[in-house]
Amino acid sequence: MLIKGYSLQEETVFEIGKFTILWNWFECSWCHNNCNPRKIKQIATRIHIDEEKQAHLAEVLNERRNWFGQLEAEYVRDSLHPDNARASKEEDMDVMRQFITQSEGELTRGCLLVLHRIRNNLMHGMKLLEGLDGQIELFRAATAVLESIAG
Repeated sequence: MLIKGYSLQEETVFEIGKFTILWNWFECSWCHNNCNPRKIKQIATRIHIDEEKQAHLAEVLNERRNWFGQLEAEYVRDSLHPDNARASKEEDMDVMRQFITQSEGELTRGCLLVLHRIRNNLMHGMKLLEGLDGQIELFRAATAVLESIAG
């Protein structure tokens, strides 16, 4: 499929569409159309995410992190926050690192913060269009998490 001169697989466009629709539902249902890290902190304890879906998203993120040859802190700082992205607070970055490593901590909150970063990077023009086909597993895993929240 050709979009703005970029050839993207139809499956990629479909998965990004599913992610976008489910994120829209999540932000409307849980965040009253204003999702941000502060709101995520307030709602995280009330949200249930299927543990397998959550762990799979962390696994996909770790595969991407390993591909870039980054430590967890570097991945959160540089890959989840590309150039020109507004930096998250250090506390939020720590929670995202805990999620990626699946260590003790606020895993649900970390998972939701990662989804929020994926959404921000996509919607604020920070994802390179030519690289979207290579991120199909990331969008599948993120969508599966949102589907588990939706029930």
